[in-house]
Amino acid sequence: MSDARSANPTHEGLFVQLLVKHEPEIRAFIRASLPASHDVAEVMQNVSLIAWKKFSELADAEAGFAPWVCVIARFEILKYRRNLARDRFVLDEDVVKQLCEEGQAETALRSQQIAQLEVCLEKLPQERRDFVIEAYRPGVSIKALAQQRGKRPDALYQLLRRIRQELEACILRRLRTLGEVTP
Repeated sequence: MSDARSANPTHEGLFVQLLVKHEPEIRAFIRASLPASHDVAEVMQNVSLIAWKKFSELADAEAGFAPWVCVIARFEILKYRRNLARDRFVLDEDVVKQLCEEGQAETALRSQQIAQLEVCLEKLPQERRDFVIEAYRPGVSIKALAQQRGKRPDALYQLLRRIRQELEACILRRLRTLGEVTP
């Protein structure tokens, strides 16, 4: 029975067979114009859907499938590239240079802030230091910490807010002393 099906496939079955058979060359055709794999995948999906909808219009499916689908792909590639060009926000080279310079300056400041945060954390009483470190550990929730400590979550949020304010004030004082931040 399966031999009869493969010898005389249905309309849908023929489409699937031809698409599977010619998919590598169609994908290569698309990849030549869109090097990003996610772009290729998106266009290939659109091409497959359009080809499926229009398959009944193809006169000689066996002989003309791949070239026919490549014509559909060409139009979809052009449409996709137009949409990309429309969506892209291109910055002037001077603006990009300025952003890079500002980013470097911010990176230096962030490094100083992190160094001072470590110093300020060491100045906290052990219990407060342990709490703030635990509160920011990945996957930890204040609700779970509150349950472990027998406290209300809102009380821990308030404590965490006060500790953050203390740390911020300490960091700013230290940066001012180092001349890194102006008042």
